[in-house]
Amino acid sequence: MTQQVVKVAKKGEDAHSTDPNDFVFHSEYNTFKIIKEDTKQITLLASTADQSFSESHLKGFVPLVTAFAQRNGQSQVFAPNSFDVEAWGAKLGMSGDIKFNYVSSNSSSIVFNFDNNNGSPSVVNIRYFLLEKI
Repeated sequence: MTQQVVKVAKKGEDAHSTDPNDFVFHSEYNTFKIIKEDTKQITLLASTADQSFSESHLKGFVPLVTAFAQRNGQSQVFAPNSFDVEAWGAKLGMSGDIKFNYVSSNSSSIVFNFDNNNGSPSVVNIRYFLLEKI
């Protein structure tokens, strides 16, 4: 019995290729290939919302990007559209004072956006991944 696969070759590439880089999607390979991963350390101002930080990516296209943040000295990480959980209670739910609002990219940079409801500055480490253009 032949194993069946689903594959979509990139424009100008042969669907019978054995090179994983010739495909937009191939069910036997990872769908999105990581083309760059790095870390960035930022310092959030105290009690300030909508703080944006940029990092140049030096790619000739707008990459898909994902990231995780970690407050300096803490063990847990948090993703975009979530916050650094400091406490949890049955009545109040989760609470935290640093929110990772979003990560986005444009033709030249990656943009990370945070809120800091803490009364003092906070150092945050960001681990980010740029994914191959589709």
